[in-house]
Amino acid sequence: MARHFFGVKLKKIAESILRERRKLKLTQEELASALMVSPQAVSNWERGGYPDITLLPRIANFFKITVDELIGND
Repeated sequence: MARHFFGVKLKKIAESILRERRKLKLTQEELASALMVSPQAVSNWERGGYPDITLLPRIANFFKITVDELIGND
């Protein structure tokens, strides 16, 4: 069963981050550097952890998608 955070399926966030990072052919380290977070944070997000809610707009903007798309509410 998927975990939820404020009604958002965390697996969807993980899938979105991984998909968008791969589209741009970035390593976790490169994405981490661009977002000013640790590579471990990116790895955690892609394994089902969730970014701090205040980072969602930054992540979405980096990937040129909406926060809704990032969290799977497209």
